[in-house]
Amino acid sequence: MEERRPLDPTRRMLRVFGVTVTDYEEKTDRLREELRKRPAADELARLAGDAVKLTNDLNRQLREMNDHLLDAQSAVLGDVQAALDAGAS
Repeated sequence: MEERRPLDPTRRMLRVFGVTVTDYEEKTDRLREELRKRPAADELARLAGDAVKLTNDLNRQLREMNDHLLDAQSAVLGDVQAALDAGAS
């Protein structure tokens, strides 16, 4: 039996992001189907609100993912720069 290890932060973040994207696609596909039926004004307002919430949630996850990756890149580049600076002196 394979040992279960806790997910590292990157894998956890990727898993959550993947679920968020899949959820977004599924829910917005259904939402778009409803929009094609030319809903009444109150239903249209509800659908618009759902679209806003789903998109805000996705954008928040995307920002978190981008921030995580940019932090990782910055750390590596900072170490490379420090090594270059140390080698130049």
